[in-house]
Amino acid sequence: MIYRIYDPQTITFAYFDEYGEAYAVLPDGADVEERPLTEAQALNAVRAVRNAKLVDSDYTQLPDVTISPERVEEWRLYRQQLRDITDALQWNVTTWPAKP
Repeated sequence: MIYRIYDPQTITFAYFDEYGEAYAVLPDGADVEERPLTEAQALNAVRAVRNAKLVDSDYTQLPDVTISPERVEEWRLYRQQLRDITDALQWNVTTWPAKP
């Protein structure tokens, strides 16, 4: 799947796949899906997903969790990567960290 995203600053379209790879030329036979979000809308959507992922992993940081200290640390690092995701984010490409 290739996503076509309108860039209002350059008044052009950009093409990206689901892994964030940019395409200067649309590949032959590619399925194209429009992504008409503005930068602010896209960032808000990323933040909403990020916040849900943080909530889903909150239990891993509770003092009475029954996982090893090493796993707790892996989850802590994952959660920090989620919080840091908007620091250097390209508004039309998001690569989520892998769950431990």
